[in-house]
Amino acid sequence: MKILLPVDGSECSLKTLEWAARTFNPKQTEYYLLKVISITPDMIQVEYDVTDATKALNIAKHQLEEAGCKVAQIAYIFGDIVDRISDYADEIGADQIVIGSHGRTGLNKLLMGSVSIALMERCSRYPVTVYRNVEKAPTPKTVVSLQK
Repeated sequence: MKILLPVDGSECSLKTLEWAARTFNPKQTEYYLLKVISITPDMIQVEYDVTDATKALNIAKHQLEEAGCKVAQIAYIFGDIVDRISDYADEIGADQIVIGSHGRTGLNKLLMGSVSIALMERCSRYPVTVYRNVEKAPTPKTVVSLQK
C-alpha cells in the first residue's frame, strides 16, 4: 500500500506520523512524504522555505524509520497545497492520503481554511484519512472520509 503523508513540520504533522506508524502494517506499507511550499516572489523566503521543508521531511522520515516503517520517497514541491498534494498522489499512484488536522473551529477555521477538508473535496479518487489533533480533547480523534 502506498500512503501519501503531507507534512509541514508542525506538532500536528508529527502526531499524524506517529498515528500512521501505529495503524498501518509496516511490512505492507510504503510512505511517501511530501512538503508543499507556497510560491512567493521573495527569493530569501524561498531559500528559507526550502531549508525548512528539507528539515521537516528529514525529521518525518527519521520518525517513521525509527518506528520500523519504510519511507519510499520524500519530496518538496512548489504551488497550491491542495492542488499539488492531489497531483503528487496521481504521480506516485497513491492508495491513500493521510493528513493531520489541527481541529480549528469557528473564526480560526474560516480565516485559516482547512487543507484537510479541501483535500477531501478535491481528491475524489483517493481515500483521505484525516487524523484530527485537538489540544483540548484528552485523546485525538480519527476521522475517515469514504472514497467518492
